[in-house]
Amino acid sequence: MSKQKTYLASALLLSALLNLVECRHPFDFFDESYDEFVDCLNANNLTHDEYEQFESFENKANLLQDKVELKYKCNIDCQLQRQPLKWLNQKGRMDLQLMNATQEAGDSITRCMAGAPDEQCEYSFKLVMCAYQANHPVIDYDDEEDDDVDELETDYDYSITTAQIGSD
Repeated sequence: MSKQKTYLASALLLSALLNLVECRHPFDFFDESYDEFVDCLNANNLTHDEYEQFESFENKANLLQDKVELKYKCNIDCQLQRQPLKWLNQKGRMDLQLMNATQEAGDSITRCMAGAPDEQCEYSFKLVMCAYQANHPVIDYDDEEDDDVDELETDYDYSITTAQIGSD
């Protein structure tokens, strides 16, 4: 294959991969019931329209730059706490073992969460953003019966990460 064809093929592949990344959203994994979703909206004085604008792809840059009002972060905390697959321990702090994070994602999330805010809403929002940036796998709940989501990574030392993040 000539250099030009190799370059063109590489550019097309890169473009396709960038489009896939662009399609992903930080909140893709949320899977609480509609009633729970509405309860979270009501608890944080948000309308459905406000939330749709907040979670839109057009607003993703603001999400990633943490340009978000506290009421939206509290809504994310509410949703996170209602997920079938828990990410937070009983103290409201991340638990990579519950998250079933891979070694690579767990390391990235731990680095990103260093110095995370203590305030619960801020903390949960940062965790979701860190997981997204770490490319933490999105759970396909439609295929959940086929996958054993409770099975943990066997090559990950969760105790080290727990000690590093200071969950006591």
